[in-house]
Amino acid sequence: MKFRFTRVLQFNFEDEEGYGVDTITGKDIVKIAVEAGANTIAFFARDAWGRAFYNSKIARKISKLGERDLLKEIVEEASKHGIYVIPMIGHTTNPELFSKHPDWAQRHLNGEIITMDTDPSSLPRENFTWPLMCLNSPFLDHVLKEVEEVLRYGVSGIFLDSFRYMPDVDRACFCEWCRKKFSEENGFELPGEEDLRSEAYRKSFMWRLNVNIRSLKVISEKLRKINSGAILVYNNHPLAWRGRANSISELSRDFVDVFFAECSETDYQPPGFIAEMVKLTRAITGKPVWATRNSFHMALTPRQTTDIAIRQGLREAFAGGGWPIYLMFASTFMNKQDLMHVKRVYEEIGRLEEYMFDAEPLPYVGIVFSNRSRDWSGEKMSPHITDSFRGFYYALLLEGFPVNYISDTCLDEGKFREYKSIILANTWSISTSGIKYIKKYYSKNGGMIATYKAGILDEHGKELEETRLEEVLGLKYRSLIRSNWSYIRVVKNHPVTDSIEGKFILWGDFDREFVTRRTPPEIGWHVYAINDHADVLGYVTLTNRDFGNEYENGRSPPPPVINTSIPGITVGDKWVYFSGQPGRIFWRTGSPQIRKLIINSIRYVAGPPPVKVKSYGFTELEAYRRNGQILIHLLNHTYPDRIIVRGNTAINTMWTSTSESVHPPTKITPLTDTKIYVRDFEISKVYEPLSNRTYEYRQRRNIVEIDIPRLDEYMFLVLDLR
Repeated sequence: MKFRFTRVLQFNFEDEEGYGVDTITGKDIVKIAVEAGANTIAFFARDAWGRAFYNSKIARKISKLGERDLLKEIVEEASKHGIYVIPMIGHTTNPELFSKHPDWAQRHLNGEIITMDTDPSSLPRENFTWPLMCLNSPFLDHVLKEVEEVLRYGVSGIFLDSFRYMPDVDRACFCEWCRKKFSEENGFELPGEEDLRSEAYRKSFMWRLNVNIRSLKVISEKLRKINSGAILVYNNHPLAWRGRANSISELSRDFVDVFFAECSETDYQPPGFIAEMVKLTRAITGKPVWATRNSFHMALTPRQTTDIAIRQGLREAFAGGGWPIYLMFASTFMNKQDLMHVKRVYEEIGRLEEYMFDAEPLPYVGIVFSNRSRDWSGEKMSPHITDSFRGFYYALLLEGFPVNYISDTCLDEGKFREYKSIILANTWSISTSGIKYIKKYYSKNGGMIATYKAGILDEHGKELEETRLEEVLGLKYRSLIRSNWSYIRVVKNHPVTDSIEGKFILWGDFDREFVTRRTPPEIGWHVYAINDHADVLGYVTLTNRDFGNEYENGRSPPPPVINTSIPGITVGDKWVYFSGQPGRIFWRTGSPQIRKLIINSIRYVAGPPPVKVKSYGFTELEAYRRNGQILIHLLNHTYPDRIIVRGNTAINTMWTSTSESVHPPTKITPLTDTKIYVRDFEISKVYEPLSNRTYEYRQRRNIVEIDIPRLDEYMFLVLDLR
């Protein structure tokens, strides 16, 4: 069955005083959806304050509705236009329920209530506002009753926000419900501090993740029992909550029908971010993905963002293989929205979605986005692990190469064989089955890039005496080199080091907060690993002090003065190993030398890409295959006026101006003379369905060259194969 919920309007009331509730009707909301070209509406049937927007027997209806039933209004009006309705319920903040059952709330180790309030550290509010409810308490039964109530309205499914039941000790729940249940199931008490060396702690971490997964299973079973045709949507918010919701999503994929990749960070992230989050979520779940482009800029909900930001954001969701959500709050609506930008893109998608229903990513390079590695690295290292994955991803994206993520589950089940190469960028945790499939993959000519601590942990987070890479690449672990700053001394000419031979490549960075530390954790560290039969292209050079004096005394790097025989870049037949973290450093600094190393390494282990775009700006390429066709999305991200300013310290008291600017793009520079190169495919026709235009192409041996005379904002091409 084809996926139906392809163009979504999400409408939220979330103001404490119910701003707009008394004036905005169900007809108004459906009218917005119709004008935008949406075929699905999602909205809060029960908000984060615990109030219902329908006639509920278990929750107080928001008083500003009076006798009205907003859910009924929306469902009845939407049915006239063939629009699906999927209400949001079960939000884990619920002040009204907390007032009746304070023992149902999540509590810190010290007994304090865990909340979702956002406050400056030195300016907490007098009384907390949004207490988080515990899934081990009777709160889950309350959610099941919400499921029963809203399904009676004939809706197409239910939409759950992230549960925010965290496994990390500093955010974990230690309420009596959790303590009792854990003790009964495991025979010991919940550990009160993070200790990744402790099997008891690791067990408690997984237990907490599984509380989320079991809850999703229970809700899913309830949903199917009432209406087997209704869908369950879950918000995995890929970049938030330390990524733990990604782990939950990967492990609960059998119970959820659609995952919602909330992209509220878009305005602070690089172009291509929404597509990246869609591809990540597809990789870890294998399910349809919704992704948001907010109608507003940052958190400034009353102000609509620019038309360019809206159009390109919605297109990114589609180009990444997902389905866009346009999110609007009541305050944005009350300030008069221009929906033409949404309508334009939703009309495009309406014409193109048939192509994408059964399309699969064109495999070339698969970057392992390892939830286990991030989880088992602990609170301190967790975000820095993810930086390694994203650094490789954006290096390839900027080069015009097709790039995709693959998951731990994909490794465990051996579902990566079609990729020319896999990248184990700081993939600390590799399972027994995963390394078996990697070994088989490599024996059949698969390429591989690995970095730093790849393979030092098993799937349960237990440290291994020898890295898993020894089984495949023959790399033997010797020790860990701890240095705040370091360099790679490139000594040999090779395809991997092309144009870099003889250089010292800086391996490190200063900390952007610069409050409690000078450098980020482990940024300049290296793993001392050797393979006597491999080729060493570069060695580690160390410094003799913690910081340098050039330019900024205390923030700049010290010079390279201690040459060592520790391998920094080791290569074998179709594999490359970096002793440090090139992906992480590229993500942080954009180092052109490290970008060159990454691209050279990709070409060495994977060969040239099957599809590549070359332009004189930033063009995102997303490529798919489908029934004798290659599908290509081109997104022009050449934004001359998008501004993001970040200072060199968290507390800036010395600059003449602030360093907090975040400007959305208002224009795109059109690109001329863009070229697409397709390798090892025979093409019979190249056309653009949106304009009904056919493009000329040239076949030179095994390479097809397609000229794109002008790329404005977006283009979708179909390449028919012979």
